[in-house]
Amino acid sequence: MVCRSWEWRPGSDGNCFGESYPIQGPYWGSGSNLEIMKIVRHALRQLKINVTLLNITQMSEFRKDAHTSVFTERKGKLLTKAQRSDPKTFGDCIHWCLPGVPDAWNEILYAYLLKDHRTIL
Repeated sequence: MVCRSWEWRPGSDGNCFGESYPIQGPYWGSGSNLEIMKIVRHALRQLKINVTLLNITQMSEFRKDAHTSVFTERKGKLLTKAQRSDPKTFGDCIHWCLPGVPDAWNEILYAYLLKDHRTIL
């Protein structure tokens, strides 16, 4: 999960306002800590029950353009352009626009559920 808008573009002074395209090319955001992911993977293998982790973090971090900040309201009014361009104060890097990234998460989960359970349906 990306909680800081400034990590997408060095020198942007924390501003993801106006972004309209996903990140292109290689990228490893702060939410995708490889060491933590290795620890989680190891811990899951140690469990006495089978647990599958569908890790959507890295995929989601490419979508700098998919957050709801431009639609945020304060006191019943949409943020002004000046407020939207100040993500350190007004940014919302936790919520996502729909349709979009959460739909991809759901499709991955749905595909996983169907993969091993085709005969049930």
